[in-house]
Amino acid sequence: VDEVAEIISLPKFNPQAIENLEGADAIQLDEAVVLQLKDYITTIAHMYRQNPFHNFEHASHVTLSANKLLNRIVIPENVDYERESNAIASDLHDYTYGITSDPLTQFAVVFSALVHDVDHTGVPNGQLAKENPDMAIVYRNQ
Repeated sequence: VDEVAEIISLPKFNPQAIENLEGADAIQLDEAVVLQLKDYITTIAHMYRQNPFHNFEHASHVTLSANKLLNRIVIPENVDYERESNAIASDLHDYTYGITSDPLTQFAVVFSALVHDVDHTGVPNGQLAKENPDMAIVYRNQ
């Protein structure tokens, strides 16, 4: 579809944004927000079909894997952490293509993993194209 982009531009390094992130781990979500999030994820879980592979268990697995991969990207081992914090942050930003300094990107990756197969019928795309050629045309047979 036309709105799909091949490249997503990530933000340039912003030292002020890094300062805003300091202490973010200490932020506590309000109980009402936690309940809303649980309700939302429960709704997503119910949107998955009970088929052998593209189900909520698979989505949970992919979500945990994406989160683990992000943690490995965001906290690399080969950075000299003895230098000035802005220099470290700038290196991390460049090293991770901006993912370390953009929490919205991190959220988008994990959220995408969670919802990536919602309402999947369990039928491969090739078979879907044969069964519903009009839909295949919409998605350019991809």
